[in-house]
Amino acid sequence: MRSLLVIALIGCSSRDSQPAPTPATSIVKAGSADARTPKPPDQMDERMRHCPLAFEGASATLQDIEGGVRFVVKVPEPALKDARERAHHLVDFAAKRTHEGHGEFDGKGGGHMKNCPVVTDGVTIAATDLADGVQLDVTSNAGAIDQLRMESRQRAEKFPFVGASIRIRAR
Repeated sequence: MRSLLVIALIGCSSRDSQPAPTPATSIVKAGSADARTPKPPDQMDERMRHCPLAFEGASATLQDIEGGVRFVVKVPEPALKDARERAHHLVDFAAKRTHEGHGEFDGKGGGHMKNCPVVTDGVTIAATDLADGVQLDVTSNAGAIDQLRMESRQRAEKFPFVGASIRIRAR
């Protein structure tokens, strides 16, 4: 009997000495059976940290507007503040890139932002807060409207963040 008690105590103490698991970020397709299974953050999470579309459960629409494209992004309420902050960060980021001379539209995006469908090189971005998300109007500074639209669509089709969806409206 004593040996069972000793074994039970040793088992409890070894469990208590293990570090507590750290919270993880989930980037699993919303609504899937694995949606509750956490996935450790990876390099793609880091690359998407400024993209206002990269939220679990986000949905976006991409459409043409005069001079460029518009993204209407809807996010779950817990992500609303972060999505708006990211959108306004893109406004500043694009403005700095244009003013610092990076401005001709080359279709390659802005450094780490190449995974986000929102192009940041050679564009002006206007962000408008919506009740359930944010609207981003991206217009070409260099008169390369067709290139901007094509690059935005290509990025939307290849958007690597699986927890969100993007609907592309016909031209």
